[in-house]
Amino acid sequence: MKPQTSAERDEPTLGEAQAFAQRHGLNSLKPEHVERLRQLIAPVAHFGQQVRRAEHKSDAPAPEFTVFKP
Repeated sequence: MKPQTSAERDEPTLGEAQAFAQRHGLNSLKPEHVERLRQLIAPVAHFGQQVRRAEHKSDAPAPEFTVFKP
């Protein structure tokens, strides 16, 4: 039996994935897409928590980016 990662153990239920989709305006997703969303919620959340935050606000990226216009 293959050991599960922490991301695989914490997968949400189908109902939780449907509620998540509804909260984010994705009511028209096909059932197979909601199932894929359910499978991806835990791994994305896990890897998102690994992103380091800037210690000081002044070191963070700019909230707006402008395109260089020659």
